[in-house]
Formats: sequence, structure tokens, C-alpha cells
Amino acid sequence: MVSFVLATPPSALFPHRHPHHSLETRAFILSNNTLTGNLTAVDPTTRQAIPQGPATDGSGNGFDVPAIIWMVFSLVVGFPLALFGIRGWRLTTGFGIGLAAAVASWASFINTTGVTGIPDIFLILVVLGFFITGTIFGCFEIGRIAGMVCLGMMGGMSLGVRITLLREGLIFGVGEDGNGAGYILSWAMIAVLGVLGGLWITLAKFQRSGMLFACAATGTFLVALGIDLSVNKQSGMSRGLIFLFDRNKSHIVDVITKSYHPSIQTQVILGISLGLIPVLAFGQHKTFKAPFNRNLLKMESDSLLNLPLDDRATDSSDTHHNNNNNNNGGRTHNFLMRHQEKVVIDFPFELASVWVNGNKKAVAGYGSAGPKITGGFPLIVGNPLFESHPLA
Repeated sequence: MVSFVLATPPSALFPHRHPHHSLETRAFILSNNTLTGNLTAVDPTTRQAIPQGPATDGSGNGFDVPAIIWMVFSLVVGFPLALFGIRGWRLTTGFGIGLAAAVASWASFINTTGVTGIPDIFLILVVLGFFITGTIFGCFEIGRIAGMVCLGMMGGMSLGVRITLLREGLIFGVGEDGNGAGYILSWAMIAVLGVLGGLWITLAKFQRSGMLFACAATGTFLVALGIDLSVNKQSGMSRGLIFLFDRNKSHIVDVITKSYHPSIQTQVILGISLGLIPVLAFGQHKTFKAPFNRNLLKMESDSLLNLPLDDRATDSSDTHHNNNNNNNGGRTHNFLMRHQEKVVIDFPFELASVWVNGNKKAVAGYGSAGPKITGGFPLIVGNPLFESHPLA
């Protein structure tokens, strides 16, 4: 895939690497121009120089308007996900699709634009347009599951990207042409983690933990990017993302010559953001114990409000009252009885557990013969909050 062609020594080309004269790939040849002393990209077919432009890729310069927009965007979206994404419900699912659309659109544009490129501010507006459109779609029921899976993939990819950016020239090291086995291996790791993050959400038994990870991982990545932009401007994570994503032949000279050299500050920010993922995920789990799906809560609340009332005193005979009333019509009956300002409920619903005064207890399920109470006992309930089920 990559071959190295030696020509004249370009001592200033890669001062931090072993000197080579010309680097040839399928898309371009990098060589040292003997007249100007600058690195030149040459089309391998026509042998003509490929016009080059700067690989700013919408990142801006210093604290100009594009840079500030990226900074504010990263923090505004990142903090809610990192701190209480599990309670964001439709906003969280919207962010999942919105971020996936933003990343895909940004990567597509930076790798397909010509030498003139796209003004940074215009590229940002286009990417934000994709983000807003995706977020709106994810806020509706039709995009709920897709939003959850997309957020899981974003969480997995954000983990892989940060690991990749921890070291100068990427974690596995890349060839002097910016490709090579190390570059492929880096992207393979990112892709695998992204797929695993999405699959995690589809596993009903582990869906809550998958959402907690996705929110914490994606949120901490965005917060880290926003903080790094304010500290290191375009030379930190921003440069690393360009070096990782941009292989546009019209940007290749800029990408290769500047490479990626993270400062200690950037590496510390990356490391802290990685360490905060389990901390914030566990914190959200302990703070927000209700299920992610608010529709399930509303559905069960409506069911409870419509249950028939019975003011009889509660006694031990009520324990199996529900099971003894399954004969008429073959249907399970619900009984809600008020006794001493408390509520006693038999649950014939397909539920794994219920929150009773802050404690989770097993309740009911469907048997082979139809709906029935598997536990056969009433519960004195404060505010029941039901566990979510597959892709809830």
C-alpha cells in the first residue's frame, strides 16, 4: 500500500523523524521541491503538483468566531450529557442522532473539498445544521431507538478517539505519509469500540448501563474538547482530530508537516476525561434511579389512575385475591385498595421490578398461560417507578 522513494534529502521536512526524500502513495506522492525547499504533493498519474490548502477544517484560528462557536457548542452539549444525560430522555436521544450527523457531515466535507476549501464559518453552520436536524428527528418517537443506538456508538468512538490522541502522532504511530499500519489500526480500534457501544444499547439486560456509559463518554469528550480549545486553541485536540480524520489530498501537506504533537496539558485533559467516564456514569446511576423511558412511567401512572377503587380493609385474604379472580373471562383483574392512606396494589403487568419507597423489588411477569401475578403478594407502594424493558 505504501512505498518509500528516496530522492534528495529533505532535512527540514521531518526534523523529528528519519529523513526521507519522497513518499509515494496511491493518491499522491510527497516530495521535497528542490527549487522552493517546500514539501509538494504530486499526482502519481499526471505527475503534476496537487494544489494545496490549509487544513483548518472549520476549527478557526485563535479565539475567532468559528473557534468560539466550537467551544460553546462542545460545552453546551457536553455538560448536560456528562452530568444528567440519563434523565434527558428525548433531548438525549436527539443529541445522539444530532452528533452522529454532525460528525459524519464534518468528516465528509473536510475530505472532499478542493484546494479553495470552505470558509470555516460556513462549514460550522453546515455542520450545526446537520446537528440541529438530527436532534429534532431524535426528539420524536420515530427516532428514539436510533438516537439511543447512535449515542452508544458516539460514546464508544469518543473513547477510541481519546485513546488514539493520547500520544504524539497517534497511539499506534503512523507512517511518514500519515497512513501505514498504525493509522489503520487506530481506526480499527475506534470502529470496534463504536460498534460495541451501539450493540450495548440493544441488549435489554444491559441497556441502562449502556446509556449511562454513552452519556458519560460522549459528554466528557465534548467537555474535554471545549476546555482544550480554550487552553491550547487549535494545537491540541483540535489538531489531533484533523490529523486523525483529514486525508484530503489537497490538505495532505499541511496535515503531514504539522502532524500532531499534543502538549502535556492536552494529554492531561484527555486522561482526566477518560477517568471521569465511570465516575460520572455511576453518579448518574445513583442520582437518577428512574428508568430512561418516560413513556413507560406515564403509561403505568395512567394505568394506576384508572384502576377500580375498593375501600375494604386489607387483610391476609387479599394476598391471593388477584389469583382467585382469574376465572371470569380468563382475565386478570387489578385491585387498588386504599387503607390508612397507603396504596396496596396487585400488579398483573409484565414488569421485572418496581421502585417501592426508593427500594427495587420484584413484582410480576407473564406466564405461559397468560398474564398472572408470579409473586402472588400485594405491595404497599409510595410512588411506583417502573424499570424499563427492551429498547424502552
